[in-house]
Amino acid sequence: MNSRTESFIGQASSNDLRIALHYEDAAKILYKSDAYQDGIVLPALFMIRQFLELGLKYNIKKLNEISSSSNLMGKLNKVHDLNKIHKAFLEHYTSVKNIKGMEAISDKKYLDSLKKLVERVSLLDSGSQGFRYTENTTGEKIIPKEESYNLKDVFDLLENTSDFLANLEDEFSLNNED
Repeated sequence: MNSRTESFIGQASSNDLRIALHYEDAAKILYKSDAYQDGIVLPALFMIRQFLELGLKYNIKKLNEISSSSNLMGKLNKVHDLNKIHKAFLEHYTSVKNIKGMEAISDKKYLDSLKKLVERVSLLDSGSQGFRYTENTTGEKIIPKEESYNLKDVFDLLENTSDFLANLEDEFSLNNED
């Protein structure tokens, strides 16, 4: 069966973490391609941004099963500001670590990578507009014409971030969906 004509999209979209990891895979494929960097930078960053948003939101929902925090709950699907989502994630994550008595787990490397990746992506697109549109809702240019970007910095941070978000549910023995 040809995967281009018979893709199992239902399985690929069984949960937000799976979709997030597919965005990450697609961004890596694009990054490793021989395509001209100026032509791939926005699509690659868009995919990484989607990976971050969906991965953080998925984990917030999972962590909320135990967390004493209610940050963003009830409006999570309406929020697209990566900085707000990251802040809520940290609040839920810290709460679950404390509740489960896991304060001593070695997570600094992962949390630092996540924070730096959110900062690098949010620099140009905190609210999910910068990698999709040239102007914001008030008509102002989102990314200045002179702006340059180093994709390597982002991809260097992506590996730790991906491992962390993909394995958090197992680390805390949270209810797995699939």
